[in-house]
Amino acid sequence: MKQPKLFQIVVIGFFVILLILGFLAFSGKLPFLPTSKSDVNYGEVTLWGSVPKATMQTLITDNLRAEKSVSIKYVEKRAETFSSDFVEALASGNGPDMVILPQDELVKNLNKLSVIPYGTILERDFKNTFIEEGEMFLRPEGMVAMPFIIDPIVMYWNRDIFTSALLAAPPSLWSEFYSLAPKITVRDQSGNITRSFVSFGEYRNISNVKELLSILLMQAGSPVVESKNGALRASLVTQGPTDIENPVITAVRFFTEFSKSNKDSYSWNRSLPQSRSMFEAGDLALYFGYASEYQSIKQKNPHLNFDVAVVPQVSRTATKLTFGRMYGVALVKASQNQAGAMRATTLLSGSGVIGGISALTFLPPVRRDLISLRPKDPASSVFYDSALISRAWYDPSSAETNQIFMNMIESVNSGRSNMSEALSVAHNSLGNLLQDY
Repeated sequence: MKQPKLFQIVVIGFFVILLILGFLAFSGKLPFLPTSKSDVNYGEVTLWGSVPKATMQTLITDNLRAEKSVSIKYVEKRAETFSSDFVEALASGNGPDMVILPQDELVKNLNKLSVIPYGTILERDFKNTFIEEGEMFLRPEGMVAMPFIIDPIVMYWNRDIFTSALLAAPPSLWSEFYSLAPKITVRDQSGNITRSFVSFGEYRNISNVKELLSILLMQAGSPVVESKNGALRASLVTQGPTDIENPVITAVRFFTEFSKSNKDSYSWNRSLPQSRSMFEAGDLALYFGYASEYQSIKQKNPHLNFDVAVVPQVSRTATKLTFGRMYGVALVKASQNQAGAMRATTLLSGSGVIGGISALTFLPPVRRDLISLRPKDPASSVFYDSALISRAWYDPSSAETNQIFMNMIESVNSGRSNMSEALSVAHNSLGNLLQDY
């Protein structure tokens, strides 16, 4: 019998050794041979956000308790002072490794964030994983944040008021508002409104008014701010054959109609309480608020008989749309632990964590695989539908754009400007804010 050659013996021995090493590594007998990212210890990373600390601690404990690769230390910050706290911390060298930012804080902080390149996560995979509003976080060079929470605007409606007016359901189209207003709004002998149909027309005493105007503008075809190859520019005004036929002018004019005392649609004025307070008191038929307000409204008035619905749409368009506030987890450029922050961000965008934060906040999930699982609760079902059609725009400064929108409405109401002039001034003011971006 022919004896095996030395070369064959060496080759066979080599493969036997590899087989043994592979078995030992797979079984965990060789901890010095990492088989995945979870075998690498990146240490601790710090995450800042305005989400309540108890919520985030529960989320991290329940979903990442066994995670060995990285530990996340969460620090809660007040939303009102988040930006200033962030800037001060970075200046002193004590900034976080990651932040949870709403989309209206994204633009002003772009220069402080690291971009996740498309080589790490493919753009197609991102779009297939997250709902469409998440694409706000995409830039030409990569992703500036990973979607985490979505809070859509929905329409709250008082069931008792509609029943008293012999109306079975709330409106689904804006065009229905004109006929409903006189059926529901009640005025006393002096002409004062004691029960209102809808809080439209003014600015200072309407909760979420910028979001409401954004819905009307975006449904009319105005993106408000658009991104071209990463550059931002104002796009508040769209062109129409005439001012009468311009859909954006029509949308803003529609909003102002309900504060004109000489109109049948008159339903709101500046002397009335804040719209949410009036709804909670049972004297406002329709209120437009975030899904996150649902639980607090119930707690404020447990006897209030109300429900929620998707915001009305424009009858001539097939594309449905509402406004949504989206929060994303972003990597901080100044972090000394970029690898750990990247690992933590990946974990926080996984289905287990996203499902967990959705359950803890009573808000719909940002992942497509989770939002396709319909909830049994009727209110949650509306929130899920609204999340799928949520959109927003790149806001360079929430406080300054709020002032721009308020000036636009009040200049029209006071007669200082016509609708076209007011929109043009707002467009130019918005453009000036965006010059640095």
